Amino acid sequence: MRFFFDRCVPIRIARMVNGFEVEHTIRHHDDHADFSPTTTDLEWMEALSKDDPHWIVLSGDGRILKNKVERSALESSGLTFFCLNRAWLSTKIYEYAWKFMKVWPEILESAQHSKHKLFEVGAGKALKVQPLD
Repeated sequence: MRFFFDRCVPIRIARMVNGFEVEHTIRHHDDHADFSPTTTDLEWMEALSKDDPHWIVLSGDGRILKNKVERSALESSGLTFFCLNRAWLSTKIYEYAWKFMKVWPEILESAQHSKHKLFEVGAGKALKVQPLD
């Protein structure tokens, strides 16, 4: 599987996961040759949806799910989307790192075996991956 971390997820987290992951491709937005810091969400969604196999997106930007145009583009793209909930925003980087690695196996399992395409990843006491659609 191929995982794309958007700019709302710290690049250090994507690089950390990449250091541990041997079976899957991990790429952060800022490390992707086709994207610049000004690439819009709609642009990267369209580009990633054209790749085969599709990328699985990890995002810290819950606004994508609330914006009608972006949500529609996401749903029509066929991309699997994991949205880190708001609790991740206030989590310090070292806590973020261990929590993310703890929930990573559940993200992998959901990406591989669930029929759902939209998920929320909790950061509170219950580190959970829950389907949204």
